[in-house]
Amino acid sequence: MKAIVEKVNLKRGFVAYEIDGGVYGWLEILDFVEVEPEEIIEGPFTTLGEASIYKRSTGERIKVFIEDYGMSKQKSIERIMK
Repeated sequence: MKAIVEKVNLKRGFVAYEIDGGVYGWLEILDFVEVEPEEIIEGPFTTLGEASIYKRSTGERIKVFIEDYGMSKQKSIERIMK
């Protein structure tokens, strides 16, 4: 599944993302790989818990924890900026 990075909280390692149809979620990066807004990432974004995602531009694998999905853009950004 493809997602687009919406916003990143580098201090906490949190990322808000958008999947198909304007559905948003957020995740925590458990690795040392960084992503940037508007970057395309791939992975199981609708399955909560630990997962591996990939940066489409570089093919790098990133270990993450999918915290939540199925929310609005505003709510996902609020969650990562707390």
